[in-house]
Amino acid sequence: MSLVSSMRIGSQAELARHLRRRGFTATQATLSRDLRDLGIGKRPIDGRTSYVLNAPASEILEAPRRSMDMQAFVQRARVVGNLALVMTPPGRAQGVARSIDLMGWKEVAGTIAGDDTVLVIAATHTQAKRFVEMMEELTGKPLR
Repeated sequence: MSLVSSMRIGSQAELARHLRRRGFTATQATLSRDLRDLGIGKRPIDGRTSYVLNAPASEILEAPRRSMDMQAFVQRARVVGNLALVMTPPGRAQGVARSIDLMGWKEVAGTIAGDDTVLVIAATHTQAKRFVEMMEELTGKPLR
């Protein structure tokens, strides 16, 4: 957060360069997720979009809870075309769907929740596969 608050950074590639200079490496997916979890977003400043801390503290504190909900309640996931089916215990699908929506992943166009199943809609088969991979990374367990 100190990088974002101390200088104008306009892209994830630029942020990655600054982090590398300080001895840290990060993938685009990691940067995207971490920026979102920290409440850092892009805003126009003096004619150029730059990253700024923009989320209220309550939203920043909610990010770990969303991750914990998904780690605890996501049991399986599978890809069907451009869709992903996420299975949860009974009564947990709506909370998991809300957590997925709030993650703001670009691979997810939207979700529909039943009682124990979440339908995750992606634009392409590749994005649906990437979503399941990201869920496996987040939960720390194989889901397929």
